[in-house]
Amino acid sequence: MHGQLNSRTRRSLWTVATATLVALAMATPGAAGSPTTRTTTATGTNAIAGSADDPTRAGWTLRYEENFSAPLGGANTPWVRETYAQPFDTIMDDAGQWYRNDYGPAWNTAFNSFSTYRKEFPVGQDGWLTASLSARDWNNDGVIEAPPSISTQALGAEHVARLNVPDHTGGAIFRPSRQLPNQYRIEYKLKTLDFGGKRNGSISYDGRENGYSTSGCKTQHPWGEGSDSPGWSGDASVPYCEWQDVRRGAYGYNGFHFLSIVDFANPAPRNNHFWHYRRKVLMDSFSQHPDRVGSGTGGRVCNSNTNTYYNYRDSSFNTVNMWISGMPNWNPGRGGLAGNSQWFMSNCSGGVAEQQLSSAAELQPELMPNEFYTFAIERDATGYVLEASGNFARVGQKTIRFHRPFVVGNAPIWHYNTQPAEYDGRFNGNLVQNDYNGSTTWPNQWPAGSAYPDWFVIGDLYTNVYEGSASLTDIRLYEPAQPPTGGNLALNRPTTADSQCAAAEAPAKAVNGSWSGGTTDKWCSLGANKWLRVDLQADRQVGRLVVRHSGAGGEKPSWNTRDFDLQVSTDGTVWTTVASARGNTADVTTHSVTPRTGRYVRLNVLNPTSDSDRAARIFELEVYPN
Repeated sequence: MHGQLNSRTRRSLWTVATATLVALAMATPGAAGSPTTRTTTATGTNAIAGSADDPTRAGWTLRYEENFSAPLGGANTPWVRETYAQPFDTIMDDAGQWYRNDYGPAWNTAFNSFSTYRKEFPVGQDGWLTASLSARDWNNDGVIEAPPSISTQALGAEHVARLNVPDHTGGAIFRPSRQLPNQYRIEYKLKTLDFGGKRNGSISYDGRENGYSTSGCKTQHPWGEGSDSPGWSGDASVPYCEWQDVRRGAYGYNGFHFLSIVDFANPAPRNNHFWHYRRKVLMDSFSQHPDRVGSGTGGRVCNSNTNTYYNYRDSSFNTVNMWISGMPNWNPGRGGLAGNSQWFMSNCSGGVAEQQLSSAAELQPELMPNEFYTFAIERDATGYVLEASGNFARVGQKTIRFHRPFVVGNAPIWHYNTQPAEYDGRFNGNLVQNDYNGSTTWPNQWPAGSAYPDWFVIGDLYTNVYEGSASLTDIRLYEPAQPPTGGNLALNRPTTADSQCAAAEAPAKAVNGSWSGGTTDKWCSLGANKWLRVDLQADRQVGRLVVRHSGAGGEKPSWNTRDFDLQVSTDGTVWTTVASARGNTADVTTHSVTPRTGRYVRLNVLNPTSDSDRAARIFELEVYPN
């Protein structure tokens, strides 16, 4: 998270810090538009169904679970040099234009002084998880000096995945191999954590300082916090050790991403400033060094038993932040960084997201692995849920849980729309940089018609800060409970299309369970290649498809879809045609097919009508197992 804010803003916000969990009660809703909160003890009447080790979750179906009892298959996967031929973006990716515009040619020299290597391999059933690692070759000799690793090991009666990052320039994460469904719950158990913070009252332990080894220099090079950041020269040509020190001093902090949702496909470790522009919601730790806290409070932590804050400097520095990314500053100014506003939730704020660094929990790493912490994020039709459970300092065993709507007032969660129909373009803007060594405008950063499917990240995703190790297990992906046996599998599932005739005729209208709501109760397309696709959000048996055409919704029967194919796919790329219709004039067509497994169903329109009208109109597409 942290280190993104700059100049005066950074100085003020760093004096607000981290937090604790809330107790037993159901919080009352706040003002209109405020998020709702629910906080319970693990045994309270409002607690999530089942114990922490019981995968049963009311209203959810467990889709995947990984307990790491089998060895990982990627031990022999080779490291591959990163060429940046396919950047995630051109803004603040590792080779981003932003740094060149700020620092000038000297930054290119600093960036080219080392090489980055990557390794990825699939994990779990169907390869549903991906382990992604990043490492640095300091002198470009083809040898990685301190490679990170992800391995499995026995820990008591369980098996865990151990993420080990021996140098702050490495990274190690788990992510999904495919985008998340439109609604989901992702959770896991954190068994050990050693990414900074105090142990038994001391920031120095086991020969390390705030989790970092004490040998050599450790700085943010070459992705500094902007040339105008206070406390350093801002000159990219200075030696490595003269960049901002991450182990101690005014920039000293360590941390770990417990669970984040990001807005782009196939995330991999990158520099920390890049991530500040790509996250939606997250829970992370922020283990400041006492030098960074200085003579101030260091921030604040919420005591959920009393709903009062205490100073970060009086904590163990092992805090949990539960927060959302908001709108970016579209024109940060010279010597600054691109990044989004940060909104933190705690019980002391009644669960309302505030633009003040306030932690919601304080971990007790000394209790681990005999005790563990569970982190979960859910996405429903209206917003995100952030949830953390465990034995927290000062307040005991608790579950804290916040639901934050996609938009509150005029404050959205950044890039919340996983489908175009969920968003109307109201927050669009151009990112503008006018800096010391160049100017660039990146237009339309959140346009109408955009979509940002969700991907989660667990681990150390920064390659210029964070160092340590952690172990975790029982990563679980849930989907909403399925309809009764024989029910419509497509009902209210994520849907996309080649185009739509009008804002009120989006593809989601074709799976809303209704076809009698008038002429806007349909999907319509005037595209050159007309198609409608529904994501069943898991592999399902498809045995029967029903299509309700124009006449079923009260429009002209001559507009009933004349020629079309129905297709099924397991991956959304390779399609099998299971049914075809030619010369159709019926209002409703039913297609019984040989049952087959698929996650995606697509309707390809070849000839939309029986007259000269060129629009395709589908009032409902239904999918049944038999």
